[in-house]
Amino acid sequence: MGALIFSGLISALLAIKAYKSFNYRRMYFSKYFILIMLSMSLWSLNYAFEVGLMDIKLKYLFARFEYIGIAFAPVAWFMFAAEYSGVGKEFMRKYENVFLMLPFLAIFSMLTNSFHRMHFTTYYLDISGGFPLLVLVHGPFFWIFYIYSLILILFGVLFFIKQYVHLTTPYKAQAAIALTAAFIPILGNIFHIADIGPFAFFDPTPFAFTVTGLILFWGIMQHEFLSIIPIARGNVIESMHDGYIVVDLQDSIVDINKAALELAGKTEKEVIGKNLNDLFGDEVKIPQSEMGSGTFSREISMKNGLETKYFTFSISPLMTKNHEEGKLIMIHDITETYKYQEALRQANKKINLMSNITRHDILNQVNVLSGYTELISETLPEDVRSDPRIGKYLRNLNKGIETIHSQIVFTKDYQELGVVSPTWQSISDTAKEAAFPFSGQNIKFSIEESGLDVYADPLLKKAFYNLFDNARAHGEHVTEIIVSSRRVEDSLVIEIKDNGIGIPSEMKELIFEKSVGKNTGLGLFLVRGILSITGLEIRETGIEGKGATFEITAPPGNWRINTSQ
Repeated sequence: MGALIFSGLISALLAIKAYKSFNYRRMYFSKYFILIMLSMSLWSLNYAFEVGLMDIKLKYLFARFEYIGIAFAPVAWFMFAAEYSGVGKEFMRKYENVFLMLPFLAIFSMLTNSFHRMHFTTYYLDISGGFPLLVLVHGPFFWIFYIYSLILILFGVLFFIKQYVHLTTPYKAQAAIALTAAFIPILGNIFHIADIGPFAFFDPTPFAFTVTGLILFWGIMQHEFLSIIPIARGNVIESMHDGYIVVDLQDSIVDINKAALELAGKTEKEVIGKNLNDLFGDEVKIPQSEMGSGTFSREISMKNGLETKYFTFSISPLMTKNHEEGKLIMIHDITETYKYQEALRQANKKINLMSNITRHDILNQVNVLSGYTELISETLPEDVRSDPRIGKYLRNLNKGIETIHSQIVFTKDYQELGVVSPTWQSISDTAKEAAFPFSGQNIKFSIEESGLDVYADPLLKKAFYNLFDNARAHGEHVTEIIVSSRRVEDSLVIEIKDNGIGIPSEMKELIFEKSVGKNTGLGLFLVRGILSITGLEIRETGIEGKGATFEITAPPGNWRINTSQ
């Protein structure tokens, strides 16, 4: 009796766990699993009272209560197997109400048996074994229900067998758990109905359910039974356009989806158990160093007939309880993206070519205009040239020509902004290269050897150059420029400081705007544009009269310590 109660409690606990763990509206099979566990619980607990009580009428009462669980267990098992395995799922859903009709009829037949005697013709106590056991003599209704139930249970087992055959290694353990759990109570019930040995008068099925409950509980704890859903693999992974491959610790393929097979041009039988590097031949070879380096991603290209296709090849470890069990490879088709990028590169190339030609032609015309202005100035009579108004007109004309020339030259620098991908650059080396053109101009450069890199646009040297040139041009008496860096929490601040006249407080933000400044007003505007490509920020924090100080802030992830130096 204690074992039966224990079996009932385990089944009830499993039902509660399934209810709490799964959203049964999304995981349709879970409601059938809950129904199985509740049916087992009712069967076991009522059978415990049937066995434990001595009065025949009370035994018969609890025997009828058992049928609430007995009637629903086979149907729930069949529906669970169909949903979980995906075999016959649509048929089961369509006729779900029909499948549930006979259990209700069986319960009704059992509860009204005293009127028609068609379920059990009679019952009596057998005390030949020294312990009173209730014996029920089966009627025709019982055999109809029994055959119907046995058919459903066997179909459920066949569903799992079919699933087990078609599933690959990572999922077979779960199907094996379900099969083992199902066979034990089936055998016990068959022994009882067939009157084999001591099971003729004693039904071992509820005791077998104790073992079934323990197996399922062990499966949940050790193999995440019901947590990784094979049906999801069939419906989701097989329908994915991305390639999906699972390899073990020896890089042997243990699972692969249809998309990856189509890319390789092979069948599942040809690749399962083979090494990953044999899948695509010589087109794709993954070095062992990369396979063992954890998560990584790279771009690959493969021939598909006359067409070349491009993919991202991502590898990540599969972990179970902090132990690596294998690797997951995802192959994502980026051919369209690659084509768009290539078309964009070609379009930019043509636009840049046109811009270069146009800029060259405009500069030629500006030079012609400048030359003719100079000639006009030289050919004017002395009295006209000395006229203050004429002199002012000529100066304004020359200034306009110079402004046009500077702005056209600026477009070349701005055109190159963001064209090339950002790279890691040494702060000290880049600053030194930018300072080199100022050699011999009586400016001392003190550049700190920080050993730090910053992730920035390749025009970073141009940004440093413009900051140095801004100090030379507008600092009036600049003799020293200092470049240093410091950490501020997780960010890095690069400081460029001079000993010039500084910048008025009202101009500290305006100097980075376009066309603000004493000359073209484009130098610092370009600096901010170059830095903003990778999220770097710049501001002026100096004190007027003591020199200008520009602070470039690199956020976390955009700077690093260069360990190779």
